[in-house]
Amino acid sequence: MSPSVDKLDAAKPASAGALTRRILSAVILMPIVVAAVYQGGAAFAAMISFAAVIMLFEWSRMVERRTFTNAFYALVFASAAAMYFAAAGNYDAALFSAAIGGLAGSWFAKRNSGVGVWSGFAAFYIIIPCIALVWLRLDAPSGGSLSFLLYGVVWAADSGAFLFGKFIGGPKISYALSPSKTWAGIGGGVLGGCLIGAVFGAWTVGPAAALLYAVIGGGLGAASVLGDLFESGIKRYFGLKDISGFIPGHGGALDRLDGMIFATSAMTAGLLLYMLAERIQG
Repeated sequence: MSPSVDKLDAAKPASAGALTRRILSAVILMPIVVAAVYQGGAAFAAMISFAAVIMLFEWSRMVERRTFTNAFYALVFASAAAMYFAAAGNYDAALFSAAIGGLAGSWFAKRNSGVGVWSGFAAFYIIIPCIALVWLRLDAPSGGSLSFLLYGVVWAADSGAFLFGKFIGGPKISYALSPSKTWAGIGGGVLGGCLIGAVFGAWTVGPAAALLYAVIGGGLGAASVLGDLFESGIKRYFGLKDISGFIPGHGGALDRLDGMIFATSAMTAGLLLYMLAERIQG
């Protein structure tokens, strides 16, 4: 299988109708997400589990060019097991389930569609970050606050990148990655993360922490923007503009959560390193 980007032309500006659908989708979905993050427990795990299934469906359809394949079922079964174990606090079993799902997905996809590793990569790209999201909210120190910071930064980074790219524009980053993304959009995404981080630090810790949390927010915002670029590159490789139309105005769940995947990975890695340093010192 040799996907091509030849099918894509330069992206056209979003119409007023598309922008309206984008705003309405955000207005509907954001309260649901905030409520699930606030509630935690089974409600949050269920939301992440549902998102994982949708993302795996989109991924499998993209790489295999067909729906409901054996590789998809293997990945979904592994995801369900991983989310069950993660919600129960058994993260070793959750990661093992993800690894087995990735191997099974690769084997089935190689046998049926010839794409092999691309299908199994979903275990690393989708399932493991979902496990990390559950850990951050349910078991990490200050998990509730950090989860709200994470979601706030990703939303602000996405909005900042969209607004700066639309109204400032300027030089493009790379046509190979995306025909529409600009350096101004990158700056807007990082700035959005900085602002949310500064507000979070000043509100939860105190004004003196605003600068530190602005740096943290900027780093997470940069990770979110990089996640968007990474997924854009994958879509270009497979000749797609949007993976699906699951979320009106936003494209697919992967189109909406690509930044969250990278930002979650960055926050998890940073927090684990911090906890390790504290353990070594203490």
